[in-house]
Amino acid sequence: MQVAVDADCLIAGTLAEQGAAAQVLDLWEDGQFEIIACPELVAEVTRALLDPRISRRYSITPEEVDELPGRLREDALFRADPQEPPRVVPNEPNDDYLVALALRNDADALITRDRHFDAVAVPVLRILTPSAFLKEL
Repeated sequence: MQVAVDADCLIAGTLAEQGAAAQVLDLWEDGQFEIIACPELVAEVTRALLDPRISRRYSITPEEVDELPGRLREDALFRADPQEPPRVVPNEPNDDYLVALALRNDADALITRDRHFDAVAVPVLRILTPSAFLKEL
C-alpha cells in the first residue's frame, strides 16, 4: 500500500508521542505501508519544524529538525515535485501538489488532518484522516 501524507500529519506524528498521526508514522517505520514524498513536502515539513513557534515550544534543535526530512528522503518513495498541479483544494492552493503527488503515483489514499481537504472530492483518490486510515489498515 502506498499513501501520500500531508505535512501537518507528518509534523504532528513527529511531535506527539501518542495519537493517530504518531501511530501512522510508527506503522510506516514498521513497513506496514509506503509513504510517497517529494522535495516540496520535505521543504514544507522542514520550514514548519524550524518555525520559532514550533521549535521553541517543543525544544527542537536544528539537528532534530533534519531527522524527519532525512527519513522521508531515504525511506519514502521519493518522487519529483508535481508540475502544474490542478487547482482542487479550496482556500489552500499550496496543498494542490499533495493531491497531484498522490494521483500521479497511484496512491491508495491521501492522509491528512487539515479541514480544508473536507471539501475536496477527487473520484479516484480517497482522502482520509489518520484515524480513518488506521481503522482501514
